[in-house]
Amino acid sequence: MEFCPECGKLLIPKKKGKSKILTCSKCGIELKLNKSGGYEVQDEVEHKASDLTEVIVVEGETGLSEAELEARRERFIEGIDFFETE
Repeated sequence: MEFCPECGKLLIPKKKGKSKILTCSKCGIELKLNKSGGYEVQDEVEHKASDLTEVIVVEGETGLSEAELEARRERFIEGIDFFETE
């Protein structure tokens, strides 16, 4: 992955005639592509603990008030935030 020396935007590989170049879509600069290096696109996603969803079923506890349910939700969310590494 290479970035434009002028504006810092990602350079995109394109064909120009029979050769390949790296082009900046913002400022239009063109750089010669090194033939020995190949380009591969990869997407990697990292998830935080708060991005994950867990379903907890508590059996035998019926008739909880909305206030008690909300208090339990808050304690659960605080527990998730406590374990985040960021």
